[in-house]
Amino acid sequence: MIRVVIVDDHEVVRVGLASLLRDTVDFVVDAMAGSAAEAIAAVGRHRPDVVILDIRLPDRSGLDIVPELRRIAPATKIVVLTSYGEDHAMVAAAATGVDAFLTKTVDSEKLCSAIRAVAEGRQVLRDQVADALLRYVRNGEAGMRPETLTQALTPREVEVARAVALGLSNREVAERLALAEKTVKNHVSDILDKLGLSRRAQIVALFSGGGLAQSGVSRLDTI
Repeated sequence: MIRVVIVDDHEVVRVGLASLLRDTVDFVVDAMAGSAAEAIAAVGRHRPDVVILDIRLPDRSGLDIVPELRRIAPATKIVVLTSYGEDHAMVAAAATGVDAFLTKTVDSEKLCSAIRAVAEGRQVLRDQVADALLRYVRNGEAGMRPETLTQALTPREVEVARAVALGLSNREVAERLALAEKTVKNHVSDILDKLGLSRRAQIVALFSGGGLAQSGVSRLDTI
C-alpha cells in the first residue's frame, strides 16, 4: 500500500483527491492538510510514502517547505499538484527537489500512475523539466527567473556548466578551472541531475543560448 498525505488549501480539492485515492486499492490517505504548517506536522507525524503538494498555500508557498519536508521525512516522495502549469513554475519546483510536477487538469489515471512511479523510485520529472528549460532558451520567456534555473547549482557547478557550453571537453574544462578531470565529470553529472537534464548537449543549449556562456556576468543574472 502507498501511504499518502494530501496538502491543498481548498477543502473540496482535498476531499476529492482523498475520495479518488481511497477508491483505488493500492492507496491509503494518512492525512490531509490545508496549510504549510499543517503539512509539516502531518508529514512529521505520518512519514508517508508520498506527499501531494499544492504550491499556493495560505501561510507559505508549498515550494518553500520542500526542504523542511525532506529533512523530517527523507524517504517521502513529493508530487506537486498545482493550477500553475507555466515552465518557470515547473523549473522552480524541480530546483527544490520535488519528484513530480502535475497540473490540476491531469486525469485521475495519470495522477495515480505518477504517484505509483515516484513511490517506486522512478524518475517522472526529468523530461518535463528538460523540455521547459529548452523552451526558455528558445523563447527567452520573461517570466523565467534566474534563481529558478541556477539556485540548485553551486558556484563551481555554474563555472563548469559555462565552460561546457563553450564546447570544451572534460579534460579542457579541468585544465581551464584547475580541477581533476574526474571532478569535472562528477560536476557535469550533478548538473544534469539538479537541472533535470539527460544529455550534455542540453547544458550547452541552456548556457550558450543568448550568450549565457559569456565571461563575466551571465545572462541568467540579468533577466
